[in-house]
Amino acid sequence: MASPQTVWGIDVGRCALKAIKLVGGGDDKKVEILAHEYIEHSKILSQPDADRPELIRIALETFLSHNDLSKDAVVVSVPGQHTLARFTKLPPVAQKRIPDIVRYEADQQIPFDMDEVIWDYQTFQEEGSPDLEVGIFAMKRELIREHLLHFEQASIEPVAVQASPLAVYNAAHFDGIVGDETTILLDIGAENTDLIIATKATFWTRTVPIGGNNFTKALVKSFKLSFSKAESLKRNAEASKYARQIFQAMRPIFADLVQELQRSIGFYSSTHRDAKIARIVCLGNAFKLPGLQKYLQQNLSLPVEKIESFKKLSIGTDAASSAFRNEILSFAVAYGLAVQALDLGMVSSNLLPTELAKQAVWRRKRPAFAAAAACLLLAGGLIWFRKTADMSALASNPEDRGPTINDVDSAMQIVNNGPSAMLSDRVQAETIRDAGDFLKRKLSQLTGQGDSERRETQTLLGIQQNKAVIPRIFQIIHDAVPRPPAPLEEATESDQYAKAVALAQSPRARREEITIQSLHMHFDPDVNLIEWESQTPVPDPINDPDETLPAVKLEITVRTPFQGDPDGKYKTAREFVSKGFMDALRQNGRQAGMGFYFDRVYLNFGGRVEANAFGASASRGGFSAGRSGGRFGKGTGGKSSPMVSTVVDPKTLDPVTNEKMSNDWEFEIWVDAVLEDYPGDDDAGGDDD
Repeated sequence: MASPQTVWGIDVGRCALKAIKLVGGGDDKKVEILAHEYIEHSKILSQPDADRPELIRIALETFLSHNDLSKDAVVVSVPGQHTLARFTKLPPVAQKRIPDIVRYEADQQIPFDMDEVIWDYQTFQEEGSPDLEVGIFAMKRELIREHLLHFEQASIEPVAVQASPLAVYNAAHFDGIVGDETTILLDIGAENTDLIIATKATFWTRTVPIGGNNFTKALVKSFKLSFSKAESLKRNAEASKYARQIFQAMRPIFADLVQELQRSIGFYSSTHRDAKIARIVCLGNAFKLPGLQKYLQQNLSLPVEKIESFKKLSIGTDAASSAFRNEILSFAVAYGLAVQALDLGMVSSNLLPTELAKQAVWRRKRPAFAAAAACLLLAGGLIWFRKTADMSALASNPEDRGPTINDVDSAMQIVNNGPSAMLSDRVQAETIRDAGDFLKRKLSQLTGQGDSERRETQTLLGIQQNKAVIPRIFQIIHDAVPRPPAPLEEATESDQYAKAVALAQSPRARREEITIQSLHMHFDPDVNLIEWESQTPVPDPINDPDETLPAVKLEITVRTPFQGDPDGKYKTAREFVSKGFMDALRQNGRQAGMGFYFDRVYLNFGGRVEANAFGASASRGGFSAGRSGGRFGKGTGGKSSPMVSTVVDPKTLDPVTNEKMSNDWEFEIWVDAVLEDYPGDDDAGGDDD
């Protein structure tokens, strides 16, 4: 029987390295602690004179000198302030479509090129609720590599990387701290405070830029001390004869922390109106400060509880266990990491870069591969030896040779009549085999003749059958273009049209007309392989996604002077193009007997809106819908450039009417023209968004 899996959760904080080793406890759904480490740095990593890489290296070396990790799975944490967390609700969709929708949402929510970040997601669903919520978690690739470099140099290969707030939630959820009531988990670290508002089925998190160091800096400023002396004064504040002055100096930080917490709680309450926060649970060694717990309870008007023990963690009674209890407030992150490694956590997202995960798997399997290769080599040697021995036994006469087979007649004679009886049994068998091989080669040679001619013939037939498709596509597009009102429609030449515009006194902004600016066409052997970098929602395609269908991809750029009419049929230029032109494309492009049909019709729209995360802004969205556009495939290098609703150069004049085109709008429309007859009478209507 295999021994139970042992795991480590390692949290390298600003003040200390915290690690915990767990093993599953069996059917009672408890875990047993086998070892733990609390290795305090000689200096806080954020101190100005601290050598951060060296301090982390020393802590890891000390940890490894006490523990052997060769047979254990390891999960490590990354700071919450370096990670991005976004939460959104998904529309009701089939389970298999969730990854694609989440990938699209991540592209909208993460303000960096997707190649620059490592990201993962987790879905949540309240019991009895149809709503599905997804949490998207991301971190810049360079920050993760910088953090994992310390572990790589120490020869520690983690199986997962998790953000600290998510590890705290895993620990609280597993240990029963989080139940049906909404609970705030408050983990105050050295530099930041992780705020997790949690229920049994979901959570929301924010990192507040206030931590234990802020209290220390307040003492540095008030008492003119060095950072290390101020830190010592803070830790021994309760026993100091200057306790009153110490707490008075730290009081502004208490107030700032409460203000930030009130802001976060207010935002959460505004977006979760049914939630009623029941209590606050304290984590982190900063809560050893006397008065902090009471201050928060008085100013937030909520019960504030301090963790004294973990109910589902089996702890011994020796001196090491006593040390663990003394530092239990700081072990929540490490506890949650180990719980995830045992597959007992609520959140299973993983920010470990794929390339590092593959390297770790390969190293673990290398001994097995070496053993398998040795077995194969031994088996091959045995087979070769047996074959050599058998051939020696059969070769009674080395000079015994069968006839050479050079033509079909001699091969057929051997097959029909058999070889000469003067030959040995082995050579007779070889002669029959050689005759059969010769006939197979000849058959293959004759069968392959004419293949190239047949392929050329099929190509010519295809060209002949599809030669009328392109003119028909042009005709469909031409018929879909809205006709201008009389007398503009009756003008057949440019000068006639200019005179008709002048006589009609038709304002350009109210003129419901569309002109084709450009049309690009590209053939693709399979319409289902056509990828869109970004797309607006449309009615479901009618073609079978498992069927290979050739298609012509169309990129149509149109221009319209129409700006919209609040009292008319079309309120905006976009609505005019969508309903006046694209609906006609869908309807006219789905007719039987044409040799093609329009499957997907998309309107590309984009622009710039401000988004902020990681302290940076990014381009996204456009119009009121807030979605981005792009071109066919992935050839634009990642992010799509704004293509839609671009204002024409105001210096440009209409070559026919000599009017300024400063308010004209351009739209780009994408169409799949599948080169097959229309399969049925599916709904061809529907809006583009």
